[in-house]
Amino acid sequence: MLPNEPVERFMTEAVLSIDVNARAGEILRLFAAFPVHHLPVVDGTRVVGMLSSADVLKLEGFIPAHAVDRQQYLNQRVNVAAIMRHPPIAVLATHSVEEAARLMASHGIHGLPVTDRQGNLIGIVTTTDIMHAALFPERRADLKDNSGSKTGTVHMSPAQLEHALRLAGPAAEASDDHGAIARALLHLQARGRSLEGVFVCAERYLRAGQDEGLHAALAKAIQRARGERDEPPPALAL
Repeated sequence: MLPNEPVERFMTEAVLSIDVNARAGEILRLFAAFPVHHLPVVDGTRVVGMLSSADVLKLEGFIPAHAVDRQQYLNQRVNVAAIMRHPPIAVLATHSVEEAARLMASHGIHGLPVTDRQGNLIGIVTTTDIMHAALFPERRADLKDNSGSKTGTVHMSPAQLEHALRLAGPAAEASDDHGAIARALLHLQARGRSLEGVFVCAERYLRAGQDEGLHAALAKAIQRARGERDEPPPALAL
C-alpha cells in the first residue's frame, strides 16, 4: 500500500448509517445488531454527523438502573442529533490514504465517512482498514490502472532479493548508474526494515485493541519510519 493511493481502494462501501431524526434508542439497537464501531449520521443521503461505539457509553449515563426497557427510555428523552459529532470529519473517495490517516490522527478518531463532492455518503474508512491493507496486501483484489494493466511492482522471490542485496553491497561504491541503483536498493532495504517495525506494532495493536502502551509503541515506530522517509533518497547518476 502506498500513502498516495486513494481511499476508495480500501473503504467499505456497504455502509450502515442512521438518520439524524432517529431516536437514540436506535443507536443501541444498531450497535448491538451489527459488528460496527462507527455509524455515519445522514439527512437523506448527505452526511451530517458521526457516531462511534464510545457514544454508546455516553448513552449508558442517561439510563437509570430502574429502567426496564432501555431503548424505550432513550427514545423518549434523547435523539441522535443531540449526541452525534458534528460537523462531520470526512474525506472524498479520491483523497489519499495518507490524508485520511492524518485526519484521524489529528482529531483522535478511528473512522471517517467517505463522501462525494456533494457530501453524500458512499463509504467509510477506518484505522483497521488502513492497517489491514498495509499488513496483508495479498488479501486485496488485484488493482488495475487506467490502461488495464496491474499496478503492482516487479515480484522477486526471497532468494532473488537476498542475492540482489548481496550484490548491492560492493556495487554501491561505484559512481556510475549501477552504483546509484545499488545504493537505492540498500536505502529501500533500510526503509523496509523501519516499516516492518510499524507493521509489527500495528498487528499487535489490532489484536489487542486500543491499548495505551501499544498505541505509544506504534506512534514511535511511525515517527521513526517518517524520519527515514523524509531523508532524501540516493541520487541517480546522470
